[in-house]
Amino acid sequence: MRRRTGTIISAALALWTIAAAGLQAQESSPPAVGAAPDSGSPALSEEDIFQSGAFDQAVAQSKQEEQQNKLEYLFGGVFLSESTLTTTAAFDGYTALGIFSGKAFLRISVPGYGSLYLGYNFGHTLFQGEGGAITYSLPGEDLFDATFTLSEFHVSFDLAKVLFVRIGNQLIAWGPSVIWTPVDFINRERLDPQAAVDLRAGKPGIRLHLPLKRSNLFLFTDFSNTVVENPTPPPAYQVGNLFEKTNLGLRGDFTALGFEFGLSGYLGADIQTRLGFDLSGRILATDVYGELALALPSPSHAFSYASALGFQRTLGELKKWNLQGEFFYNSAGQKDNSDYATPAHFTSGSYVPLYVGRMYAYAGIGKQDLIGTFLDGTLSGFMNFSDLSYIVSLKGSFDLSKWIPFSLSLDYSGGGEGKEFTVFSGDHALSLKARVSFEY
Repeated sequence: MRRRTGTIISAALALWTIAAAGLQAQESSPPAVGAAPDSGSPALSEEDIFQSGAFDQAVAQSKQEEQQNKLEYLFGGVFLSESTLTTTAAFDGYTALGIFSGKAFLRISVPGYGSLYLGYNFGHTLFQGEGGAITYSLPGEDLFDATFTLSEFHVSFDLAKVLFVRIGNQLIAWGPSVIWTPVDFINRERLDPQAAVDLRAGKPGIRLHLPLKRSNLFLFTDFSNTVVENPTPPPAYQVGNLFEKTNLGLRGDFTALGFEFGLSGYLGADIQTRLGFDLSGRILATDVYGELALALPSPSHAFSYASALGFQRTLGELKKWNLQGEFFYNSAGQKDNSDYATPAHFTSGSYVPLYVGRMYAYAGIGKQDLIGTFLDGTLSGFMNFSDLSYIVSLKGSFDLSKWIPFSLSLDYSGGGEGKEFTVFSGDHALSLKARVSFEY
């Protein structure tokens, strides 16, 4: 009732404005004979203000003005329930784990002004278990508590639709690679391609985006090192010099010859300077992409480089087959498994999945509507060429009527004991995983 009353009052005020404009036009002097009419400000006669078209126009204009100042909000996220059972090759030992995880976000926008985004990651361990011939013990998790971590919290606005600004904690998405991301050297953590939900936390900073005709320029001021945890508290945190501890990330991308090219850089007083180059495009109906990252030498850092090259292609008349592959080389990785033959290396804070060795490859093929319209299938695998370990996964995604969509995957890992894909489960281990994931 309030909205209807407001609309009627707005329409009445608009009608009164039009009527006043018509009376003012009548009181003004008529134009000289032969003078051209003013097309930009046509006068309304007494009959015009009572026509249905003029009334509808006044109401529409009133609603448009209200809409421009209307507060808009969007709440959503993704929820994941995952249970995993891993057995040894002889089925004489097992580990089990069940978790809830996901992220929730809230976006508040005011058209013409900007928006506020708040995102939180959450997680909870439902159960854990192990038994039989297990050579290691899983770290125990609290079953009576949940974790909540700030993912992103930023304000976005633009300056005359020319420069776009984002201030706050945010994730930076630079580079086209899917599995390995060499030029993603600004975020705190590498993207885990095996994770169903991206639960990384963004860095505090200011991002400037200047879009041009066929290119884009980005500048990110990284404040994450201006306040660091003190190893010998109190105080718990140590504040540094803002101008010395602020790091800078820069990127420019442009299109040419049907490809998109990007140049990236990351520099600061206390970090290793990094440079990146990436490209993406289509060749013979195939999406191809590549990245190259260089870590420049310094008194405290050695030179290293990493590169990734991949492709994706859809096949079949209905485009329901998908073929994907990617190759990765990391000069800073280990040549073999002599430095990580025990689980201790993988439980440390420096462990990054799929970045331990020097040379990797991924291949996968998927079929939409493998059986009817309720089952999609994927066969994929990773291989660490440095230690010759591998993992092969067969996954089925189910969408049954009146059922929550879910997926089942069976993994097989091999290549020898004490290697990246076998150090926890052992050689020739099997792992069964059930996932329920949905967005809201």
